[in-house]
Order: sequence, then C-alpha cells, then structure tokens
Amino acid sequence: MTIPRALRIGVVTNGLPIIGGVERCVLEDTRELVEAGHHVEVWHRPARSGRPDDGKAPYDRIGVPTHLASDYRFSVRTAPRDVLRFVREGLRIRRAHLDVLWLNRPEHLLWGRVVSTIAGVPLAVHLHHAPNYRRVAPFAGGRTHFFAVSHVMARAWADVGVPADRITIVPNGVDTAAFPSATPAEVFRARRALGIDLTVQTVLYYGRLTRAKGVVALLEAWGRVLAQVPARQAAAGGGTSEQHLGDPLLVLAGPLVPDDALDVRRAIASLPAGSVLVLPERDDVVPLLHAADLVVAPSIEPEGFGRVVVEAMSAGHPVVASAAGGTGEILAGEWARFTVDPLDADALAGSVLRALGEVRESPSLSVRSRAFVRDHHGRAQHVSALLRALLEHAQR
Repeated sequence: MTIPRALRIGVVTNGLPIIGGVERCVLEDTRELVEAGHHVEVWHRPARSGRPDDGKAPYDRIGVPTHLASDYRFSVRTAPRDVLRFVREGLRIRRAHLDVLWLNRPEHLLWGRVVSTIAGVPLAVHLHHAPNYRRVAPFAGGRTHFFAVSHVMARAWADVGVPADRITIVPNGVDTAAFPSATPAEVFRARRALGIDLTVQTVLYYGRLTRAKGVVALLEAWGRVLAQVPARQAAAGGGTSEQHLGDPLLVLAGPLVPDDALDVRRAIASLPAGSVLVLPERDDVVPLLHAADLVVAPSIEPEGFGRVVVEAMSAGHPVVASAAGGTGEILAGEWARFTVDPLDADALAGSVLRALGEVRESPSLSVRSRAFVRDHHGRAQHVSALLRALLEHAQR
C-alpha cells in the first residue's frame, strides 16, 4: 500500500511488557508502522511490578520514544483531580504535534477523549475486547473513531452506544514466519524438552488459567475424553489407527490467577495422574506449538478476536474453539466444524476427539490451516487495513 504522507502517531497502551495479546499487537504494529516510514511515540503506564521501564528494550531497538503517562483511571469521587490530570497530559501530548492519537485500551476512553481534545488531535480507539461500560455514547463523539478487531466486537460496542458509522473493522493478523509449522526434528526437540513421548497425542491450551477462559470447563471435558478413548479404540477393531494410541495428554501453559487457582487445581487433581501437564507462562509459545497435535481455545468469555486461533493455525494445527466471539468468526466456513459451546462438556470432549482423529487421518489439514492464516489473517492484510484507517482518520 502506498501512503501519501508519513504520519506522526501517538500510541497509548498499558504497560510495555508482553503479558497478553494486546501488548504483543501494540509492539508488532508499532514496529511495522515505523518500517513503513511513520513517526511513532508510545505513552504507557509503569510496569505493574519491577522497574518502570520494563519492556522498553524492544521499542528502543526500533528507535521509538516512550513516555510514562499519567494514571488513566477516572472516578466520580475524584473527578476534578482526575480531569485536571488529564488536561495536563493533553498539554504535554500537544507538544508532540501528532496527526492521530491511537488508544489501544478502550476502557480508558474518557482519558483519551479529554487528552485528545486538549492536544487538538483526532482520537482512534482500538476495540480489542468486549465493552467495559454499559453506555459510551456520551464519550463517543468529537473527533473520535473506533477500530474493531472483529465484526462481533463492532456489534458489541455499537450496542452500548458507539455509532456504527464510526467503527472500522481492522482484524488482527500474525506473522506466519514467526509461527512456522514444525519439521520432524523440531517436533522431536520440543517434545524432548517438555518430557513428552513422541507417540502421545498432545492437546495444548495456552493463556491465562481462568474459569472465564474455559480452563475449568476444559478440564471437566478432558475427563470425558480420557474415558472415551478406550471405548473408541475397542470399537475401531483390529488394524486401524485408533488402536494402541494410549491416552492423550493435555498441556496447560500460562499463569494461574488467584481468584480461580483453587478451582483449577481441584479440577486437575480430579483427573488421572500424568494426564495433564501444567507449564508456567512463557513469551515464546512456538516450542509449545511444535510439541502439540491440537490446540484448544474454549473461552467462555467471548474473545475479541482470537489470536491463539490464528497463531496455532499458522503453526499448522487445527483449533477447537468457542463458537462465540471472535474465535467463532475466524472459524467459519470449512473450519466451523471445530467450534463448540465450551460449557457443554460432552460436546467439547467430542470435538476434541474428532479433531484428534482428523489430525491423524488427514495430513493435508496442517497445510490447509497454515494457508488459511496466510491468505486471511496475515500481517500484510492487517497492516494495510490499519494504515488505511489511521490515515483516513488523521485527515478528518
């Protein structure tokens, strides 16, 4: 895409360390905006723990200035003090002479509206997730436009008051080179590092280990998966690939959240020993993907987009995912058979078993999964849509 002129873009996010999909998207988008010739500066809050500049190194490497922002929060009890703080931040940002202020956390919409008005710059609000408010119409006016990561999120925010004509769909995308399919040697190394036998069919979940993300529901369904494997092998009879596979392994990789930790631990303890492998959170998920046969994303809380789905499919894996939210929107057409209601334990178990069977019986599934992401959810499509939306809004 040819850009008529370089933009001066102010990116606003929470902390810089990559603790989730939004932070990863912000870093990737910032890098590609700079590579496209645009000037980018980043405003962020201090890291939740550690040093205030934790996570800053990747931005330093691409030459992007970063600034500690004021507190984004607003309370009715402290409204005068909060608004004064926002005004001061707006005056500070005004000195950057931006073409557009790009807010990546819609929960801080009020901060963005005040700051952008004082700075005299259009505001673009990226709708990465479901609404945090019941009513946003009073704050959705002015020179404000919204970028939704999916049609599902566009409708959700329109329902709470964002005018539909102010929303542009900008789906996320992944770099397929960063999430490659594995060679046999890479599968061997990944499994050896994790202590997983090459013959064991492995199902991977990665992300926060919470009830809302469907982890407790997945563990309930996993018990039913294990119970059905012997029956399926017996029904398959002699000489088929169903026989002598052994029990599959569920790998959970991610942080335990205090509110749900007890429920998750109890659900794991109720399952046969060795049937679940729990790993700590990690930035580099590619080795986990290389060790897996199938990925599950059973979020009960609707996902805004479903980044795990496209990462896993880029690595050549089908994904059993919630039919709701952005994951259901991605897995349409031929992939709709992999969607499920995660609260239906029998349905979730059945979907996992059928998908594992398809992985065994259809070698082309890996190639088709990767091609789907390349053609529909690659970085080129995302960056083109993002640049077009930022340029159009900056000129208003």
